[in-house]
Amino acid sequence: MRRCKRSSRGLRRTHTSVAGFKLVAKRSIVVVAADQGLRRSVAFALEVEGHSTESYDSLQKAEASWREALCTILDDDILRSEPQAAAQLLSNPGGRAILLVDGRSALQQRVVYTTLTKPFTGADLLGVINCLIEAAK
Repeated sequence: MRRCKRSSRGLRRTHTSVAGFKLVAKRSIVVVAADQGLRRSVAFALEVEGHSTESYDSLQKAEASWREALCTILDDDILRSEPQAAAQLLSNPGGRAILLVDGRSALQQRVVYTTLTKPFTGADLLGVINCLIEAAK
């Protein structure tokens, strides 16, 4: 991992280079899941790869963070417990969301978010994150 400084319009931002991608260090990946074990596992897998994460057990608690995040990883259990907030997040065209679903989830795929079916591997998760980073360039 390499860190470098670059100025942009008079602002200095710290960038982290991970696997050839430059990330603005201030943009975290937000993980929202009611299940503490899932939250911790996803955050750990991302942090090991150099990503900054913030974890929450509800969208209400995460609202201020997910609006500014690189992306938000949302467990489908939140769809049942906070349907309005989840719908707002998933329909936000400016936001990037990854919805973690199990094979039983009856949810239509939409263009504005990506789904990842549980169980998934760390490599699966990182592949999706890297695609989102590439698309954000």
